[in-house]
Amino acid sequence: MNKLRTVAWGGGGFSVLLAAWATIHYGGSPARFLPTVAFGLVAATLPFGIAYSKYAVASIRQRRAAVDEGISAEKGSIFVSETTIDDPIDCLESIFPAVRDDDAYDEVTREAFQEGPGLVVLYGGFHNAFVRITSAGRVVVSGASEHTHDLADTVGEAYSLSFQRTRDNPFRDLQPVRGAPRVFLGVVVVTLLLASTVSAAGAAYPSDAYNPAERTVLVGIDARGDFVPGTDRTDTQLSKAAFLVAIVDEGSREVMWEQNDTDRVTEHGHQALRVSRDARALLTAARDGPLTTEQAARADRLDRRLVDARHAVAAALVERVESGSINETADLRRVVDRLRADPAAGRVRTPLPPVSPPSYRTVRRSS
Repeated sequence: MNKLRTVAWGGGGFSVLLAAWATIHYGGSPARFLPTVAFGLVAATLPFGIAYSKYAVASIRQRRAAVDEGISAEKGSIFVSETTIDDPIDCLESIFPAVRDDDAYDEVTREAFQEGPGLVVLYGGFHNAFVRITSAGRVVVSGASEHTHDLADTVGEAYSLSFQRTRDNPFRDLQPVRGAPRVFLGVVVVTLLLASTVSAAGAAYPSDAYNPAERTVLVGIDARGDFVPGTDRTDTQLSKAAFLVAIVDEGSREVMWEQNDTDRVTEHGHQALRVSRDARALLTAARDGPLTTEQAARADRLDRRLVDARHAVAAALVERVESGSINETADLRRVVDRLRADPAAGRVRTPLPPVSPPSYRTVRRSS
């Protein structure tokens, strides 16, 4: 099994398990995680599908070539058993005396082929036919004469087999994709697996306050809480809160980096409010349960960091207004006021630093 197939099958199986776990963990309709399963199944079957397509195209071309060249239906025939056998040696040893004792054949010998042991049958003084076994356990009778059909009948009677004719080479296995196409296929498979993970994270955390990477991290924290021994529910809540506080803190830099678009800059403030609300809910839920001394201290530290992060975003918004790069709007003022407010000051066990009242410098809009 090549590495690409291992990655595809392993990644596809992971996607299915991820969807099953997410359905149980987050609840709701399982349908929202169907894209995760779909991406995983496509990634798992894509290498095989392409290899099989190449095999099918080669078989069709071979058949068309045979028809175009007017090859007789009797010449070059290949007969493959409809059923498989369990013991190739026992099968060949049962066939050997039946062919040897048949007067229609001059000689039969045991031979070792690339595919394994087999028989070579000589008849008519110079015609050869072959009895071989495929890796799947099917008996193959082949030759270049119309008598090949008779040999297939003899073999079938000797070992209770029925044969059907084919023009396909039964020993031509599916060939994996190689070379540059394999590299490209590997990129496609990995992309599908990433899309599968991102789709699961998007279904678990559909809020537009988070980007795909942030949603994926949140799902990873949830999974760690479920599968890593020694991680309790409170630890998971505090870890998620810490990550959300970091997102809010990053918002102050995003406000400063944003272009001179008032609506887009204000939207960063709205996102900081939504994320901080989720962080505050996690801290409240953690405090509603039993807390160790270390966990309580960590919750207090996160509360202070969250307040600082909210103030940093508010300060960045005011700075953009005062610099004249954006306009001061009623919506922006409301965002700044809400960011500077401290809705959970009473929950923090360590006193918070005082917050200065909001102030704005009037910015004259250019006409």
